[in-house]
Amino acid sequence: MPVPAKKKKKKPHIAEDIFEGILTRLAAGEALRPMCEGDPKLPSWSWVLRYVREDEVAYKRYREARVLQAEFYRDEIIKISEMPLPTDPKLAMAEVQRRRLEIDTKDKYIRQLAPSGVRDRTEDAGGPQGGTLVIQWGQRVEPTAIVDVSNVIDAKAEELHDR
Repeated sequence: MPVPAKKKKKKPHIAEDIFEGILTRLAAGEALRPMCEGDPKLPSWSWVLRYVREDEVAYKRYREARVLQAEFYRDEIIKISEMPLPTDPKLAMAEVQRRRLEIDTKDKYIRQLAPSGVRDRTEDAGGPQGGTLVIQWGQRVEPTAIVDVSNVIDAKAEELHDR
């Protein structure tokens, strides 16, 4: 009995104008899967990912769009933290917790999208990832400043609570 020949997979291709539209919408903060599922003119999200995986130039452009998407989410985090809180202290504390969860989720996603910053270069992130950790006893080392956006929300909640 002869062995059937394997079907050759078709190399994915997306028209340039459609791919450019996808990249623009990604950079503006839209998620790939709902975008592709909601627009019948677009290919499936899995087709887009396959195309990006198999085409080096497309991958670089897709990566740039995702880094820009991370910048969009950074702006969203600032907007969320600066929104006024409800005047009722109980509602304000609940809103603080809700915002903290939303901010933490977006912050984690940002770190996954663009761990090396907007230019996507390791040197912009403060040096190479990894390295040697040296621990010495008896020597005081001052911690570096870490900005935590959730502190802004806590401060606003306290301010409203103290009124």
